[in-house]
Amino acid sequence: MPGSQWYPVAMSIDAVLSDMDHPFRRDADETDRLIALSDGVIAIAITLLVLEITVPSVPAGSSMSILPQLVLEQWDEFVGYALSFLVIGLYWVLHRRVFVHIDRHDRGLLWLNLLFLLLVAFVPYGTSLFTTYPNQFGITVYAGVLALTGFSLALLWGYASRKELVEEGLTSRIALVQEARFLASPLVFILSIAVAAVDPMLAVLSWGLLIPINAVLQSRLADSLERPSQQSR
Repeated sequence: MPGSQWYPVAMSIDAVLSDMDHPFRRDADETDRLIALSDGVIAIAITLLVLEITVPSVPAGSSMSILPQLVLEQWDEFVGYALSFLVIGLYWVLHRRVFVHIDRHDRGLLWLNLLFLLLVAFVPYGTSLFTTYPNQFGITVYAGVLALTGFSLALLWGYASRKELVEEGLTSRIALVQEARFLASPLVFILSIAVAAVDPMLAVLSWGLLIPINAVLQSRLADSLERPSQQSR
């Protein structure tokens, strides 16, 4: 039938019109690709951390009984691995929190996310430098890399909030608590850089502040998320 020849064309036109009626559906699909890329880069960065831990070799003519001592002398490598793993994991959680609230994105958000991934991918190098030279210089470079990574994530959140790319109904209190969470970790690392000039070991110990600070901010965020739901009842 002649009319049947136009059926595929009509279906194509309907598909185009449907996409025009739902622009945010395509935007959401692209956002999913953005998240998938981010997860992949972060996963690779975490995997590279363990590759920096070298297996000690027993010198020729020495007894194997010294092997435990050689492993213990690698304490800085294990500390660097564990800390970097936890910090990258924290940044992944915060990155996920950013995109929980983001409904759409623009070119600026894409580039800021790439900046964040650029710095995440650089963390294994900073970790290797710290474990090889656990002095003031190594600590400064390592803490600087982690601080810049955190600041890039805070910049990503600030841009999304300012450009109104986040979901509707997000209160200013929640936005501020989120911003505080993003800034807390890099500020601790900036503080450790100053402390390293006086006492490098104390600078390393100051990184332990990340645990209570993030715990408090997470509690504040949970309270902020519960308040709107309680008020709506």
